[in-house]
Amino acid sequence: MASEKQTSSSFEMTEAQMKTLVRNTLMVAGQEMGAEGDHWPVIKNTITDVMNDWKELEIERNVFEETKKHAAEQLCEMERIFKTCSPEEQKEIRPILDQLQEINDAYFSAIKDETFRPDECEFLADENKPIHIKRAESILSTLEENHEE
Repeated sequence: MASEKQTSSSFEMTEAQMKTLVRNTLMVAGQEMGAEGDHWPVIKNTITDVMNDWKELEIERNVFEETKKHAAEQLCEMERIFKTCSPEEQKEIRPILDQLQEINDAYFSAIKDETFRPDECEFLADENKPIHIKRAESILSTLEENHEE
């Protein structure tokens, strides 16, 4: 009964686990190609490039969070100043502040479904893939080929 549940449910892993899996899988592919050889610089470079992608994503997320925090602080400051304005100024400024708040909310609101669906991702179209991702796919396909034999 437990095995039925495992096969019918989706498998989830953290990004740290994904990074480890990708790195280890590329290393295994390299070992399958031979303990020594010309393929190792390519494998190591591919691992480095993929890990750098994750590092850049982490930086991007940090920038996003800092921007979100800064934008919220600025909107609060604008609301504070707004209260000191004359009624005529408030009438003119209110729609602008409301619009800024709507834009802020739309941009920074959480995505409800963060499930990654590769078949729906335009990035994964071959013409959009970075060369190191194509290399990784090619390297990993050697494991599949070896496994099928």
